[in-house]
Amino acid sequence: MSRIYLPLAFVAAAACYALAQAPAPQTVKPDKAKETEKMDITAKVKEFNSSKYAVPPTEFRPGHVTPRKLDASAIKIEEKGFTITLPSGAPIPTPTVYKGKLYISGGFHSKEYYCCDAQTGKVIWGVDLDDDGPTSAVCEDDVVLFNTESCTIFALDANTGKHLWSYFLGDPLTSTPTICKGRVYTSYPAAGRAEQAPAQPQNNAPPKQKPATPAQPGAMAGKQPPPGATHVLACFELKTGKILWQRWIDSDVMSAPVAIDDELYATSFAGTVYKFQQKDGAILSAQRSNATSAPVIVGNNVYLTQRADAEAGGKVAERVAGIGRDTSRPSFEAPAKEAKYLDAKVQEKSALKAVGGALDAANGFGAGAPAAANPSAALSNVGQGNVSTMQAFQGSRLLHFAEANFNCMGDEIVCSDPKDGKTRWSVKLKGDLEKHGGHLAAPPAAAGGSIFLSTLEGNVIQMEPEKGKIQTTWKVGAPIRSQPAIENGRIYVGTQNGKVICINTGDARLTGWSTWGANAAHTNVTTTGK
Repeated sequence: MSRIYLPLAFVAAAACYALAQAPAPQTVKPDKAKETEKMDITAKVKEFNSSKYAVPPTEFRPGHVTPRKLDASAIKIEEKGFTITLPSGAPIPTPTVYKGKLYISGGFHSKEYYCCDAQTGKVIWGVDLDDDGPTSAVCEDDVVLFNTESCTIFALDANTGKHLWSYFLGDPLTSTPTICKGRVYTSYPAAGRAEQAPAQPQNNAPPKQKPATPAQPGAMAGKQPPPGATHVLACFELKTGKILWQRWIDSDVMSAPVAIDDELYATSFAGTVYKFQQKDGAILSAQRSNATSAPVIVGNNVYLTQRADAEAGGKVAERVAGIGRDTSRPSFEAPAKEAKYLDAKVQEKSALKAVGGALDAANGFGAGAPAAANPSAALSNVGQGNVSTMQAFQGSRLLHFAEANFNCMGDEIVCSDPKDGKTRWSVKLKGDLEKHGGHLAAPPAAAGGSIFLSTLEGNVIQMEPEKGKIQTTWKVGAPIRSQPAIENGRIYVGTQNGKVICINTGDARLTGWSTWGANAAHTNVTTTGK
C-alpha cells in the first residue's frame, strides 16, 4: 500500500487542524408518491449482480499474525472490576465476551488484538497483526473474527489466537463482520484491492491458504463493475474462509450487516437498505431509504432511523421509521428532529472531526479518506467522512426492548412507540453537541430489565425503560463512544483514550449482551433478562 505513516505525536497536533469543508448533504424530495416509487431499486441491484457486469474479486492474499504480550502493569484490579490500559491510547470499540473470555481491539491506530479472562482481565493471548485498525470481534464455534481498517478480515482460534484464515479484502474496511449459522458476512471496497502490497514474510507465517474460491480467469475480461457500485458484500464459510457468495452494493455497510432468521440486512452509507437470502445471497429487496442506522428487525417490522430534511424545512433532520418486513414499504414515519449530529457542515467544525482527521493521518491517510472508501456517500448522509469516524459510526440505532423502541438521537435518549414512532419520553444528555460532534451516547443496550448507555461524558448509565428514570450511574472517567457489552453481571466498555474497563455490578441478572449489537448476528435484540 502507498500510505505515509506519521508518528503518534502528530496525532495530538493534527487534532487541532480542520480539513476541507464537506459538501452539503442532499435533502429528501417532498413528493411522497414519486419518492416511494423511486425507493425500490431491487431490479437495478439484481441487474448490477447479473452476468452483464464483472464479478467481484475471488482471490485475496492472506494476512499474518505473530504472538505478543501485554505488560502486566497494564492491568489494574479495581474494587469492583478492572481496567486494562492499552499501549495505543486510541479509541477502543465495543469489547466482546465469549465463553468466559474477553476479546479486545488494541485501538484504531494499533495492530494488536487481545484475549483476556473476562473476570480478572488477565491476558490469555495476544497477537500482532500486519494491518492496523481492528474492529470489535464476533465469535462462534470457537472462532474469533474481526476486520482491520487496513485492510484484512482475520479468523483466529478463540482459545489460542492461532491463525485460521484471513484475506486482504480492500483498503479501507469500515464495517464490523457478522456471523450467523456458520457463515461470515462483511463488506469491502472493490477498488481498494489495487493498493495491495506484496505479503511481508513472518516468522510464524500462517498455514498455506488456498484461494478463497477457484480463480476465474477472464471473469473480468471485457466487463466492468456496475456503475456506482463501489463495494462488495461477501459471505464466507466460518471455518475455512471459502467464499459462498458476493454481491455488489453502492457503498460500505454502515456499522455491520444484520442476520435474522434466514435473511441478511445491511444499510449502506448511501442510505440504501438491502435484504438478501443468507444461504445463497439471493437479492430479496433494495430500498433507497435515506437510512442513517443499521436496521433492527422484530417480527414483521424493520426499525431504523433516516434523514428527513424536507420535513424539517430543509434543515438536516432525522426521524424514526418503520418498514414492513414483507413489503419493504414504509409502515410509519415519526416526526422529524433537527439532527446537527448528521450535518456535515456542523461536524466539520467539531472535535470529533479533528480527532478523526488526526487518527486517519496516523494510519497513513494524511490526505483524507481514499476514493475507494466512497467517503462522499457517508459524508452526505451521516456527516462523517474520515476512515476512523466511518468505522466507529453507530448512529441513532434503535433498541427494541420491553415493547418499546429506544435510541440516542444526538443529545437525548428517546423512547418511542414501535407502532407509530411517537415519542413516549425523552431524557436530555449533558454535553455540547455541536462542539463535540457525533452523538453524546452510543446506542443503548439491554439487560436484566434495564437499558444501559455509555456516554461521551464518561459514564455508564442504567435506566428503567418505562419512564427513563436513572437507576445507577457508574463514572468511568474517560469519554466513551461505543456501546457496552454486558455479561454475567459485568459491564465492559472501551474508552476514547485506550482503556477497557470492567464494572462488576454483582447483579447476575445483567447479562445477554455479549458484543456490539447484542450478539454475533448484530440483531440489537436480547432474549434474556426481560
